[in-house]
Amino acid sequence: MRRKKPGPPKGTKFSDVKRSPVGQKLFNTRRARGLSQQELGQRVGLSKRMIAHYESDSGDPTIETLHKLAQALEVTVSYLTGESPLKAIKERISPKVRRHLETFQKLPVKDQHTIIRMVEGLAAQNGSTRHVSHA
Repeated sequence: MRRKKPGPPKGTKFSDVKRSPVGQKLFNTRRARGLSQQELGQRVGLSKRMIAHYESDSGDPTIETLHKLAQALEVTVSYLTGESPLKAIKERISPKVRRHLETFQKLPVKDQHTIIRMVEGLAAQNGSTRHVSHA
């Protein structure tokens, strides 16, 4: 008797497969980085099959594996788990500013928009022409 191949049912696009929230973030981020499952697996020491497993609805990686995946994809673990909308905080940001950003992320969206408008107003007063995108 022949064993069924792993993966989506015949005729189903891989992008249409049901995924866990972590699996969906992992899939989208890997694709956005232009990496194959094989390439990502090589970066973190996993097989292509394990990457496919984590991207599917089969199960989520351990926190240790999630950390390796986040590093390889240049994102934060909290982004992959859906706890944060920020993909990554640049290393050049000071610890004090990072703490403020983390506090900002916990605020209600309405308050975040108020703060963004305040920052944009201050930037305009100080001659900064860079526009801050809304959360």
